[in-house]
Amino acid sequence: MRSLAYAIRTLTRLAVGSGALEKEEQSLFWFPLVGALYGAVATLIALLPLPEAVIAALIIASWAYLNRAFHLDGLADLADGLGGGWNAERSLTIMRDSHIGAFGTIALIIALLMQYAALSSLTSDPLALLIAPLFGRAMIVVAAGLLPYAREGEGSASKLVRGAKIHHVIVVGVQLLLIALLCWFIVGLPGMQRVALSLAFAIVFTGLVLRVAKKRLGGVTGDVLGAVAVIAESAALVGFLIPLA
Repeated sequence: MRSLAYAIRTLTRLAVGSGALEKEEQSLFWFPLVGALYGAVATLIALLPLPEAVIAALIIASWAYLNRAFHLDGLADLADGLGGGWNAERSLTIMRDSHIGAFGTIALIIALLMQYAALSSLTSDPLALLIAPLFGRAMIVVAAGLLPYAREGEGSASKLVRGAKIHHVIVVGVQLLLIALLCWFIVGLPGMQRVALSLAFAIVFTGLVLRVAKKRLGGVTGDVLGAVAVIAESAALVGFLIPLA
């Protein structure tokens, strides 16, 4: 269970367990479960007797607090790097700068507005609240398993990405398939269809981010993984809204 504890420490601020994990990639199998933890927090907040807009804001705040805004920071750094860098080396240098620029600020505003708007319409939908963050963390595994590490030397996610293989992606893919089937048994075919549409949105937007990362950076970094989590999570929330439109 050390790998589960490591996954929780990696994706949240919770100090579960201690010590390094020799093969960090072993924790990737648990990333969807940690994503479900975010969903459980959102589901509990949605039970509060407050207006939907306030609930949505509290959910976003709780997710940011739970991981010290690490994923949002990754999105901002990636946007700054891609917007201000004219080649891979320059982009990677900008991404290591602790200051936020115009591109990062704009990316954060758009992402947070999108999540706020989507969550405002989903506060009474526990299925969406539970599943969307799960998909977001599952897409981190996809990103780590499909692309190489973009930097030379060590970095915040270097061991994780370099150890990730295609079988990690396959195992997580099987987990997602089982989740969809479980939804079928629990909430019926319409529920499974909504989950499938949400997953499709998460996959498509993850693919777009990875295509840009491969072309512009040559691979992924910790910032790219954080950006993938936010973008895939946001896309998954929007995917749940499509059948309601």
